[in-house]
Parts: sequence; structure tokens; C-alpha cells
Amino acid sequence: MKKILVLTLIAMCSYSVFAFELNTLIDSPTAGLMQKGEAEIAAKLYKNNGLVLGTKIGLFPRFMLGVNYGAEQVVGNENPLWHDRVEFNCKLRFLDESAQLPAIALGYDSQGHGEYDPDNRRYDIKSKGAFLVASKNYFFLGNVGFHLGANYSLEHKDEEEDKDINLFAGFDKSIGDMFVLLAEYDTAWNDNKSNMTEGKGFLNAAMNIHFTEYLVLKIAFYDLLQNRIDTEGCDRTLSLYYNMTF
Repeated sequence: MKKILVLTLIAMCSYSVFAFELNTLIDSPTAGLMQKGEAEIAAKLYKNNGLVLGTKIGLFPRFMLGVNYGAEQVVGNENPLWHDRVEFNCKLRFLDESAQLPAIALGYDSQGHGEYDPDNRRYDIKSKGAFLVASKNYFFLGNVGFHLGANYSLEHKDEEEDKDINLFAGFDKSIGDMFVLLAEYDTAWNDNKSNMTEGKGFLNAAMNIHFTEYLVLKIAFYDLLQNRIDTEGCDRTLSLYYNMTF
């Protein structure tokens, strides 16, 4: 009986590991990468009929590159408010994960969350900018991942704006072969002097639903602490990801 139980637990653990690495939690990066020859196409729906389209490509074994572009008022009878610029992201992993050590990656991401304010040159939640992140995964009835990083956002209009180095942390937990629960916390030290925030930081949570190995729906809830003064309850978004190899 004990042998059967052990074999069942091992099977559950191995069955719930997906074919590709988790390279982002909700908005916070992980040390995971798109491998060489892998690609991801994403569409994110957010408030004010906003839509961001993006793609990421694994160019080399330790390097990936991505691009995003979006607008608000995409759906409806008003003119779309196209963002002023195309956003880029890249990541280089210089230490792979081992039994003792986490994976460590260095990267850059200029895509923030929510509406883009051209006057203040920022998103509702600032982009990570330059970042350093470490990730460690364990097996316990599936995969459990822990992630910790620091970042410096370039979203500041002038010298008087908050330019502090920021910290973020998060985790992911797979449930069977279909669901992954995610949570992350951003200290928002680089945004606590703004008259739009209350200094609580940003707590986000989400669920990934893997319909197939390649098609994923993410249901995300941003700003659960209502750090932004214009947040009521939370900021709800839907994202769809399609993963492929070439």
C-alpha cells in the first residue's frame, strides 16, 4: 500500500510539470526563459477596453527577446488611444538552477500595467525596467516556484520623481496538469511619493488555465491592496497565451 501511495505521488508530481518554463508571474519576471526555438504570442485585455499584444522568442539557449504594443478604447465607438511607443523586453540567464542554487537572470522590461499616461510618461503600475531576479523550484504535489528580484524603472518624468530601487517577490503553484496559482508583491518604493498611490505596494494574484500544452488563459487581479487611489476592489484583466516551437 505504501509503495502504491509513493508511486501515485511521484506520478502526480511529474504529470503536473508543463513543457515550458514560467518566464513571468503576473507582471514580475522570473528567471525562467523561452528556450531556443520557442515563441509565445500574448494578448492582454485590461481596463478602459485596453489591449496589449506581444510576442517573446527564445533566440539562444540563455537569451530571450520580446516586444509589446497596445492601446486603450480598442473596443467601442471612440478612437483608440494608441500608446506612444513600442515596448521591449529581454532576459539573459547567467546561472541555471541546481539542487542547491536558484536560477539567476538579468533583464529589461519597459511594459507596465494599465493605461499609459503620455504626460507623465508612465503606466498605472510602472514597468520593471532593468531587473535582476532569482528563481527556485521544488516538487510538492506538482511544482512550487519562489521568485525574488530587484528592479530600477525608467518611468520617471523628471529629476524630482521617485527613482528608488524596487523589490518584488512571488510564487507559483501548479495544481494537476491544468491550473497554476500565482501571486506577487511589488514594494513600489519607486512610486510611493506619487499622489496616485498610498505607499502600500502592489499585491497581485492570478490563475493560469492550461487548456492544452500550448494554449493558456490567465485571469489576473491587480492591486488587491488598493494602493492606487483610483482602484476599487481590484483591477481585473484577462490574458491569452499561445506557445509554439519553430
